[in-house]
Amino acid sequence: MRIYSKYWRDSASVIVVARNWNNELDEHGYNYKVLVFKRTENTSFLPNHIVFPGGSFDAQDDSLDWLKLFAKQNISPEALETIRAISGPRPYIFCTTEDDLLERNVSVRLCALRECFEELGILLVASKETSDGYSVARHEFDVRAWQTDVHDGRKQFRELYEQLQETPDLWCLYEWSTWITPTHFGRKRFETAFFLAALNEIPPVFPEIHEVDEYMWQSPKQLLATHSEGKIWLAPPQAYELHRLSHVYDIDVLVRFANARNRLGSTSFCPVAYNASDGFIGVLPGDDLYPTHFDFITDNEEMNKYGDLTMRELADMARNVHRVEHHGLHNQTYLHNGPAVDRHLHVLGNNRELSKL
Repeated sequence: MRIYSKYWRDSASVIVVARNWNNELDEHGYNYKVLVFKRTENTSFLPNHIVFPGGSFDAQDDSLDWLKLFAKQNISPEALETIRAISGPRPYIFCTTEDDLLERNVSVRLCALRECFEELGILLVASKETSDGYSVARHEFDVRAWQTDVHDGRKQFRELYEQLQETPDLWCLYEWSTWITPTHFGRKRFETAFFLAALNEIPPVFPEIHEVDEYMWQSPKQLLATHSEGKIWLAPPQAYELHRLSHVYDIDVLVRFANARNRLGSTSFCPVAYNASDGFIGVLPGDDLYPTHFDFITDNEEMNKYGDLTMRELADMARNVHRVEHHGLHNQTYLHNGPAVDRHLHVLGNNRELSKL
């Protein structure tokens, strides 16, 4: 048994971005859009919230039958080995144990691909023509029938790739970040690996009726503005990642960045909450208030220690800040005065890495 299984479930999510028609720029200057959807009110986790496609790890994601498929498709062990060649920090979700059948960098990606197909009918396959860093979305088959059969467990996700003679796109599914649900959520917690996949055109979407209330393609700035206006609600990880994306206007630059950063690893982001007199803050790694040697399990015993101070006073007393100030459900302020963690996109746009591309 994996050591954290009694504390949270493993899950994976895909940030799907797609180029605008004719590479046109929208009113904010973006040539791409991001795919999100609203969960139905009957969903067990985050009902009615706007999320990226994703969901819980399943036994089929760790099946040795995937290796048989790769062998039939002449995918070499060396090609699979490149996926795990990471030089930076590794969240536990990516750590392979003796209980795992597949290398976790492979199986977690398979989970992300499966959930993207189950929820929105988008099947990401490896490009057979170019290696430009973009995925391909196949939809010239009976998407609805396959989506229903895979979602309901009548067929394995692997069988779809076998029938189509396609390879799941593990290589252009870029490791993006890992978020762990805060400890105060109790037993409804997840460690979620976020990946980024880019498409050269916006594909058809087939929303699964039980999980998806509605879906939307919008630019990062549009989604954040709609959240601020109170028309939608973005969970903290989604809002943070959209803020990072909002500083990159060109999808080609975004793909080059994601490809260059893909092997640098990810530091787990598990927000730690502190109450203030005018709201509460969620601190992240690098912040002075982030617990030293945090185990992601122990509750913050100092949550109310600064309850008589304002969020501004809490920020003024810190030398290093990396936090989100929550003024209300739709009103957040992001503070980060250090370099981006793991050479990633900076939430405030201080993106030195982009200048090198």
